[in-house]
Amino acid sequence: MTPGWWHERRVLVTGAAGFIGSALCRELAGRVAHLRGIDNLERGRLEHLSGVLPRLEFQRADLSDREVARRACDGMDVVLHFAAKVGGIGLYLEQPYQTAAANARIDTNVCDSVARTGGTIMIYASSAHVYPDERQTSPDSPPLAEPDAYPANPTLSYGWEKLFGERLLEALVHEGRRSGRAIHAAPLRLVGAFGPGQDDDLRTGSAIPVFIRRALDYPKNGPFIVRGTGRETRSYCYIDDIVAAVLRAAEALDQRDWLPPMNVGAEGRVSMDEVARLVVAAVGKPIPIEFDPSFPTVIWGQAVTCQLARELLGNWRPQVALEEGIRRCCAAALARQGGAA
Repeated sequence: MTPGWWHERRVLVTGAAGFIGSALCRELAGRVAHLRGIDNLERGRLEHLSGVLPRLEFQRADLSDREVARRACDGMDVVLHFAAKVGGIGLYLEQPYQTAAANARIDTNVCDSVARTGGTIMIYASSAHVYPDERQTSPDSPPLAEPDAYPANPTLSYGWEKLFGERLLEALVHEGRRSGRAIHAAPLRLVGAFGPGQDDDLRTGSAIPVFIRRALDYPKNGPFIVRGTGRETRSYCYIDDIVAAVLRAAEALDQRDWLPPMNVGAEGRVSMDEVARLVVAAVGKPIPIEFDPSFPTVIWGQAVTCQLARELLGNWRPQVALEEGIRRCCAAALARQGGAA
């Protein structure tokens, strides 16, 4: 973060009470001319913002309402757009239409609102779910580079909508050039963000926070179960590194109006069995790990290359290793439980 660059900016964070949105608010509070956050609190929690609310203009409202989006974006120099209907893989499988339709409305309304003013810098939270199903069919599938998103064939409707959002944003920049109302924008394909305070609900949460909850609750609330075979692979990036990339991307847009979609995550891969073992080691309890192969494996292997982000974001690269990040998450979760595992 370049403090002088942000000092005079008016910044909107959508999805401000969510995992990534709240981390951005914590980083920006007190460092910008004005900070506004909006969240409908369907998934976000105000407790994520407890330390910054006095320095944040917070609005509880739903961006699927066009007028709400217009008011939220009004007068903002920078829009960090992280509002979306998101959840664990179960949500995307059970509610494919609701997920895609809700996100299409939100993204269209925010883009429309940004287009009204011009001169705005906008960061769009895309996802590694944009990549085709056939490129993720084995645990050692080759790392995904940005051009691999086409020909398009995402596994989930969520990924299809994120591709739509990327193209919508590119079209917005193109029309801004023609009309003279410059829009500066970048879609970031976020990959495996994790960190303290992430949703650990056993139905809707992502793997790492769910594993930590299962480990801390063991054996009181049953066995430590990993859905799938454990051979599935993913890559994970600690929240502080994600935030740093988002802020660097916004700063880079001061000099150009478009940054192409880029992967933002950690390179390399780790099996879900390895992730579970890292969690158990960090918790420090002798816990047997059980697997449930009856749970359908949708994506067998997902790893990315982040060369483009290094080139465009000033040699950005993750600084927090997976093991250290998991240790921090376990310590934070234990503290929330009052120190009793």
